[in-house]
Amino acid sequence: MDSKILETNRLVLRYFKEKDLDTFTEYRNNEEWMIYQTFKGKTKEEYRDILLTPFYIDHGSQLAFCLKETDELIGDLYVEKSELEMFIGYSIHPKYARKGFIYEIVSAFIKYIFEKYPDVKIVAETDVENIPSIRLLEKIGFIRVMNNVEGLVFELHNK
Repeated sequence: MDSKILETNRLVLRYFKEKDLDTFTEYRNNEEWMIYQTFKGKTKEEYRDILLTPFYIDHGSQLAFCLKETDELIGDLYVEKSELEMFIGYSIHPKYARKGFIYEIVSAFIKYIFEKYPDVKIVAETDVENIPSIRLLEKIGFIRVMNNVEGLVFELHNK
């Protein structure tokens, strides 16, 4: 089975592989970098049990995004679908931050989602202090719809 879901100029979005676990564990357990994330602080074995399982979009799953040239893991996307809503989240290894990779992969993934599920709205949430994430969501076209205890909630509707 091909693990590739989509590709962009520089990246491939795919299912996780065993070879990704060291890098994933490294950046996900970097407390300073992952200050705004909740999925962190686990052992490599715990991550393996979560990431190397069949992909179920209705229950929420992580996807890997990698450099197209080397297949090196540089970040991950979370996706969970309910009836008319698709929740997405994202994170990136700090050495690849602020190079346009998140914008590139999230924009491509949104297009992919709307092609497969044209009637869903896409929802993303970020901490009120996570200014880079807020700016990214606004740049992509998300609209802030509310604040809740977890942070700011944004929505994007198919055009």
